[in-house]
Amino acid sequence: MLNSRLKIWRKKEQPKTAIHPEYKKLIEKIATIDGRDLFAFKDLLDMPIKRHDKCMRFALEWNMHIDMETLQETHKEIIEDIGMMDCNNMKSLKRKIFALLDNLTRMTELTLSAEASYRLASCSYFWIDEDLTDYDFEIGDEKIDLFKKMSFDDFFLSEPMNKFLPRINLSAQDLQLFSLIEKERKKIHSEILTKTKLHKTTVS
Repeated sequence: MLNSRLKIWRKKEQPKTAIHPEYKKLIEKIATIDGRDLFAFKDLLDMPIKRHDKCMRFALEWNMHIDMETLQETHKEIIEDIGMMDCNNMKSLKRKIFALLDNLTRMTELTLSAEASYRLASCSYFWIDEDLTDYDFEIGDEKIDLFKKMSFDDFFLSEPMNKFLPRINLSAQDLQLFSLIEKERKKIHSEILTKTKLHKTTVS
């Protein structure tokens, strides 16, 4: 009796991959990367709800040119700074808050976020043996590493890789420039946050 229940439970827990009867007619091969075939849903609306929700989140980050984690961390840092503010540290904390907000604004004003594009693609595109019911960040990171080995032309500008990515009208040189600017802005932001945390640790 117990064994039969375990078999039923294991059967229910089996991942639904691209070859699952529920999905195999809804997907198509879009590319081969590093010897592995990459697939996508012909219509994104056919994507399982949890994975679709992740895609919508990544699409929002693509539109904002910044990831949610950076926004949340910055918001938390500013709230903490305001809570610590007094007559003695007001000027220094105001400078730090201004630096954070200024750099955040510069990041959101970028024409394109390469990182957000890679993340969105890692959710939209999947391996044949990948569980499609949800998005696995570890598998996604592995795909992003492969995407970054591709040229900007191949990833952003060529079919079919850009079939489900938001359309962009930029050259490969522009894309490379924006990617470098984005990396520099993220580095600056991280340094400001680190200095703020070190200051708080010293004060406490």
